[in-house]
Amino acid sequence: MGKINLLTKDTFNKIAAGEVVERPASVVKELVENSIDAGATEIYVEIQSGGEELIKIVDNGEGILEEDLRNAFLPHATSKIRTADDLFSIHTMGFRGEALSSIASVSKILTRSKTKEQDGREILIEGGEIRYEKYSSMDQGTLMEIRDLFYNVPARKKFLKTPSREGAIISEIVSKISMAHPSISFFLVVDGKEMLRTYGTGNQKDVIRQVYSKKVHDHVFYFENHFDSFSIFGFIGHEEISRGSRAHETIFVNKRLVQSKVITTAAEKAFKSFATVSRFPFFVINIGIFPELIDVNIHPQKAEIKFEDDAHMFKSVFGTIHQSLREGLQETFKIQEEEPDRYEQLRQPETGPVRIDIPVDLKKDPRVMKIEEDRKALDAMRRESTLRQQDSLIREPYEALKAEDVPVVRSEEYTVNPTAKFPMPRIIGQFRATYILTEIQDELYIFDQHAAHEKINFEKYMEEIKKGHVAAQGLLIPEILDLSMDDYQLYLENKEVLKEAGFLLEEFGDRSVAIREVPIFLGKTEAAPYFHEILDNIRNLGKGSKEEVKYLRIATAACKASIKAYEELTMEEMRHLIETLRFIEEPFSCPHGRPTLVKLTEKDMQKMFRRIV
Repeated sequence: MGKINLLTKDTFNKIAAGEVVERPASVVKELVENSIDAGATEIYVEIQSGGEELIKIVDNGEGILEEDLRNAFLPHATSKIRTADDLFSIHTMGFRGEALSSIASVSKILTRSKTKEQDGREILIEGGEIRYEKYSSMDQGTLMEIRDLFYNVPARKKFLKTPSREGAIISEIVSKISMAHPSISFFLVVDGKEMLRTYGTGNQKDVIRQVYSKKVHDHVFYFENHFDSFSIFGFIGHEEISRGSRAHETIFVNKRLVQSKVITTAAEKAFKSFATVSRFPFFVINIGIFPELIDVNIHPQKAEIKFEDDAHMFKSVFGTIHQSLREGLQETFKIQEEEPDRYEQLRQPETGPVRIDIPVDLKKDPRVMKIEEDRKALDAMRRESTLRQQDSLIREPYEALKAEDVPVVRSEEYTVNPTAKFPMPRIIGQFRATYILTEIQDELYIFDQHAAHEKINFEKYMEEIKKGHVAAQGLLIPEILDLSMDDYQLYLENKEVLKEAGFLLEEFGDRSVAIREVPIFLGKTEAAPYFHEILDNIRNLGKGSKEEVKYLRIATAACKASIKAYEELTMEEMRHLIETLRFIEEPFSCPHGRPTLVKLTEKDMQKMFRRIV
């Protein structure tokens, strides 16, 4: 008997589905792109349970002809191409003819569609088999309901993430596609809650405002450039809205959402020329290019793209964004010149004498003098109050370091292992308000005050999380954060984890949250930057991370609120900082891997001064 088997229709359909339908977001992307190709101006998307239970897409496009409705679900059936030559000049989003067939083979799909000239039709397909077909009354357009995705391929379900995470991926896909098509109105509902609504104004910046936040909208620079065979335009964000992940980097080529290392690297290098932090920029890059100069057929889901001339594309993107950032930052610091005062020549009236009112010296009035003295006294009181407040703010981060008679190491947090990891040095002083200089016998020890305090806070914070009683403080005025769609879904997924870590947040309108409590060691710092970094750290963990790992990432981000460089410390504060550092579990490196102290021996010093060779 031969070893070569001819696969059944059901088997190769499911294999094809594995190529195209990786997860619910793949289904949403394919169907939304079909709606765009159909000329829709309004697209409604609804999902339940991360798309596993229901995916519903409704559009007002041109619809599917009655005679084409059955054929649309056959393998390799497409209206986008006719011959192989058409693959090299593709102007539509979809083109392979695999999407509907693949989706129908692993789900229960109900389709209703109506064209302008014909009546509406309805067809139900389960697992690739047509159950019925009939007439259906509806407005022009197409409705598709996909239920029980992967119901007949249970092995595929094991590789899906949680419903909330799958919903976040779908939200990100829809939001980014909406930015590529600002003339189309998108409406996204996730588990009964409206997550996105755009209005089809045709302005991409308006969609950025809806997808992300007003802060992002207000901190982007527009760029545009035209070349012989392609054009580049879009928005690049200021350093203030940069993030710790590439979640806010978006690339469209001929309005198709793609990934491209060439474009991404060019944009990031241009951004880093003007950035002082090692973070990823926000950008939306649109490239319009002749279809003959690109290959969109190198990836089963059309997620990647290949250019005919990568070097020229890199140079063009880098130069365009670099120039935009330079001009945008220059405009930010531009000061408008004051116009000279314009005086109108007064003319003496033709009749009657000119009357001039002589001002009265009010300073001689004792009542006026009393008011003036009271005002000066009030100003002096305000200045004194401001100085006291500033002094309090400067000293507040070090309150935890001060002690009277009881050393910090005797506190309950460190009674488990009170062994000192190194002897207490003699403090010489502070260099550049950043480094603490000490000596032990004939060796010089240099402590980084920020890294040391950061590690102390980190270990104390992690211990509090393990014991389940994080010391938190309520904010007098809650901080309101407008989150992007993917950040909001990530927050919902990790709400309990954040609460256990001392962050009490409440929903505050659509995709906004109010930070009401933060870990107490954060002090009076702004919580928003740390919260964004925490979300980025959790996002970068990927699938299947345990809560302990998430706590580690939360603590790593939050502990940046420790003593900063260039802040003066008293001898008592330096002594207690080092004394506490000696007794923690891992005192020699900060949570980010940097050393907390370095050692120089007398021999090292002699070599520096060439006293010995």
